[in-house]
Amino acid sequence: MNNYYTLHSLVAELRYKIFGKEMEEVWSSRKNQIDFFFRTDPAMKLTFSASSPGTALFLDGRAAPPSQNAARFFPEIEGCTVADISMATPGDRFIRMTFLDTGFQLLFMPFSSRPNVFLIKDGQIVSSFKGSPAFEGDASPVTDSDLPGNAGREQQMDGVAESASTSTEASVEGKSQSALDPDLPLRKKIIAIDKQFPRGLISDVVDTCDLESRSEAELRMVLAGLREKLLHPDIVCITAEGNLSLLPPDYLSHPPVQSFKSVNDAVRTLFFSTNRERRLLPRKKDLEKKFRRRISALRKQMEQFEKEPERLQKADEMEQAGHLLMSHPNPGKKSETDRVTVSDWSPDGRERVIPVTPGETLIHQARQYYDKAGRIRKEISLSGKKKRQIGAQVEEMEQLLAEVETMEHPAELEKWVKKQEARLQQYGLAPSGAQPEARPYKSVKIGDYEVWIGKNAKSNDKILALSHKEDIWMHARGTSGSHVLIRMGGDSGWPGSPLIRQAASFAAAYSRQAGSSMVPVMIAKRKHVRKPKGASPGQVTVTREKVEMVTPARPDSRES
Repeated sequence: MNNYYTLHSLVAELRYKIFGKEMEEVWSSRKNQIDFFFRTDPAMKLTFSASSPGTALFLDGRAAPPSQNAARFFPEIEGCTVADISMATPGDRFIRMTFLDTGFQLLFMPFSSRPNVFLIKDGQIVSSFKGSPAFEGDASPVTDSDLPGNAGREQQMDGVAESASTSTEASVEGKSQSALDPDLPLRKKIIAIDKQFPRGLISDVVDTCDLESRSEAELRMVLAGLREKLLHPDIVCITAEGNLSLLPPDYLSHPPVQSFKSVNDAVRTLFFSTNRERRLLPRKKDLEKKFRRRISALRKQMEQFEKEPERLQKADEMEQAGHLLMSHPNPGKKSETDRVTVSDWSPDGRERVIPVTPGETLIHQARQYYDKAGRIRKEISLSGKKKRQIGAQVEEMEQLLAEVETMEHPAELEKWVKKQEARLQQYGLAPSGAQPEARPYKSVKIGDYEVWIGKNAKSNDKILALSHKEDIWMHARGTSGSHVLIRMGGDSGWPGSPLIRQAASFAAAYSRQAGSSMVPVMIAKRKHVRKPKGASPGQVTVTREKVEMVTPARPDSRES
């Protein structure tokens, strides 16, 4: 329902179907959506969506009045019979519904900057769907004087059609229409000739009607023919771009996605399809992005296994360095420099320079080289099992990603997420938009990263339990405050320093040192944070942490 011509044909259909029907109830059970239920068999309702973009008006017979969790509107018209539904003013895009033997009217304003429905009586607003108290008692946005004198319903609609048809004719009452600027872009010429021409179809008709090569007179003639087709459509299409077209498919650049005989059916189908995509796509893309990032990180780990021969050679070199340090004539002496030169005991008597730490004995540093060599060999000895585990994880996540990619309905995705909740939490892949009302933490975004901020001590324990071992944990040092976690999606790396400092400023702001100019914040991987058995809520022990001095700043005071 994205242009005047669609609205014109829709109103004609609505009049045919709801004329003489009794209004039963009016309810709103969804945000920005109001439903008008008629006393008919089978059930029928008129749905108006005030979401912008995405305004729509259509008849639907798939639901009965809600029994709970809904707000009631316009009780004054319950039991009233519809007398007429028409365009409120010729050539405009407001819709008026009137009732028999009553002064009440409904005014639908789908194309206002703030879409709304008003209940009107005696030229004044009685109430409205959106922002009712602010409008009560105001003059109606459209008055009876805006309508043609005493014209009947058919005359009025003929006048609307005539207005759309003749408003851009070559002459009006003998006054010649001024010629268009020849340097004006073609799109602006089309709009200048017919201000109501559907914007989403201009590129299509430019191609299919070869409008680039037309003179102004020819252009006006072609557009006059297109107006007739728009005002009296034989078929309604949903285009590949997601627009409604009342032109025959031959006038479209690409084959239509769907075709209908009814404008109402086309509007309803497009509304539900668009609404479904609006609800589905953000969550779906969020999951797909997290899966791909995690799979990429695991593949990088797999690549490290290919470097095992080089790592074994490095372990041999470290062990040899330990042997050479132990063979030094005075290994118990502390090193005074950062390098030691020793003979490598080769037949040609070559010397080798070994890096050391000043102030440490060569025996102590030889042990460090032995330890490093031992750790490398141990990691490699266990790598076979780890490699199989990572391979299984990659295979499982690729399968889960493939399942997500096939999802086409929000309810289907929600059911899948609930079923796979344990696996998603295990891999740190729970969608950021899932069940926000149940979250025990505040969630903000810094670039591509989600950041969790604990609300209290119990909340701190909860986010620690929900986090992944590769997430980055933060807390103001030496004081109580919120745990802050940067969600890494399973990535073993670290984000850039500016992002880490920004998240650390959140930890400082949500601590008892929030009033200080600079606050020390501990930063560590989640795998180095442990909650001791029997510890009080929020209490943890941390190893391998680093400390950043940051200025406290809450996320709502900066871009995130």
